[in-house]
Amino acid sequence: MFTKRGVVGAMCLASALVMGASTSANAVSVGFNVRSTSGKAEISGTYKYWVSGTAAGRTLYDGSFSGATARDRVAGDGYEAVLALKYDEFTGGAWRPVKNKVAVVNGTKSWSFKNKANVYAYACDRKVGKKPLLNCKRAW
Repeated sequence: MFTKRGVVGAMCLASALVMGASTSANAVSVGFNVRSTSGKAEISGTYKYWVSGTAAGRTLYDGSFSGATARDRVAGDGYEAVLALKYDEFTGGAWRPVKNKVAVVNGTKSWSFKNKANVYAYACDRKVGKKPLLNCKRAW
């Protein structure tokens, strides 16, 4: 079930993809807040992106994450909260998919990115010290 914020964010994302914002001045900002399917992890923050060009027949996006937070909602249970990313990256003259990129673990960070497409954030659980991401839920 979508919240009003989720529906507005999805509409902004679709609108920007159709209209093709061309600079950071035309950036689209999407606030997000979602819990993993177990409810143990919660992620939130602001995702901002804009069209920066094209490569190999696809649109390139630059952007940033501000105040991206992964919060463990059940402390002491042996799991930690992870904000994970999935995206396509243009590097070395070709597009390559990146899955399960751990961006934030039990904390808050901000960063920018270049030359990406299809960027999605996920709220996931992960056993402390282990690699597999569990119970992931997409933010948008």
